[in-house]
Amino acid sequence: MTSEITAPISGQRSAVQVLADLIVQHPELPAAYITVNLPWKGAPSRLDLQLGTPTDFEQWRTALGIAPAFVSLHPSGRDSWVTADGVRDGIHINVSAHGILLTNDQLDAPRLTREVSA
Repeated sequence: MTSEITAPISGQRSAVQVLADLIVQHPELPAAYITVNLPWKGAPSRLDLQLGTPTDFEQWRTALGIAPAFVSLHPSGRDSWVTADGVRDGIHINVSAHGILLTNDQLDAPRLTREVSA
């Protein structure tokens, strides 16, 4: 016999409301693949937004007020991607975009401040 624990959809209401508010405030933002995650271990529901291009990512990053310093590049050859995390009305939002093409020199470039010589 298996025991399933299910959470009610009402636990996702805050994240859906934040998304709805963003749509009203920024109707020009590009469409995204959206995941509304369940609340987990006391944390509220969260949003994951995957964008199709770096340009779309930048539009969302700007609208969410996420500083460029908080963008992370994940180099992985032909499928490199960027991510950024923000919070809106207590809801964690992760924004990402895949398919960023990097040259070999860019893949080998230092990524951390301590790795870059002055």
